[in-house]
Order: sequence, then structure tokens, then C-alpha cells
Amino acid sequence: MACIRVLKNEEEGIDTPIICRQCENAPCIEACPTRALARDDRTHAVVVSEEYCIGCGECVEACPFGAVVVDAETHKAWKCDLCAGDPECAKYCPTSAIQYVDSQEVHL
Repeated sequence: MACIRVLKNEEEGIDTPIICRQCENAPCIEACPTRALARDDRTHAVVVSEEYCIGCGECVEACPFGAVVVDAETHKAWKCDLCAGDPECAKYCPTSAIQYVDSQEVHL
């Protein structure tokens, strides 16, 4: 299942990607009552431990970007974890609109 969802507004011709921003001060981590969400030391992505997740949805409610969902089959929180540092979406994006770069390389 893809971690990027796209909201389509056909009337206005606008597609809006819903993606995890890997927030520095991630509200989803703070909201989790079981500490099932944590920051990966290597990739710095926010990851979900299925072992500890109880599917309560507190992280879903806390995410300001709508990037966390509870999987209908597993009843566990699910979000982009950057594919352990090798994101599939970036590798397969035909237009290179999705790129994975080190945050130190980003110049705003």
C-alpha cells in the first residue's frame, strides 16, 4: 500500500498529495499513549512499532497533515517511514517530482 495519498479536486483540477512531513516535533509521537511511534535513529523518520500500537487513532487525530491512518485490516497505525531510508516512491516517480534528499542538502 502506498504511503502517499492524493486528494483530487476534479472541479478545480487540483491534486493535493497527503504525505508525512516527518515533523521535527512530531505531534503523533506525543499523542501516542503506548509510545508506539518513535523517531528512527538512522533515517530520522517517525516510525510505528506494530508491537506496541493498539490502533486507538490518537496519532491520526494529532497529525496536522492527515498523513497517519489506521489500517482497516491490521487495526494498526500506518504512515510513511521513508522505506528505511530508500523510499520506493522516489525511485519510481516517472517525473522525478518526488525526491529523497538529505535534509542538510535542502536550501529553502
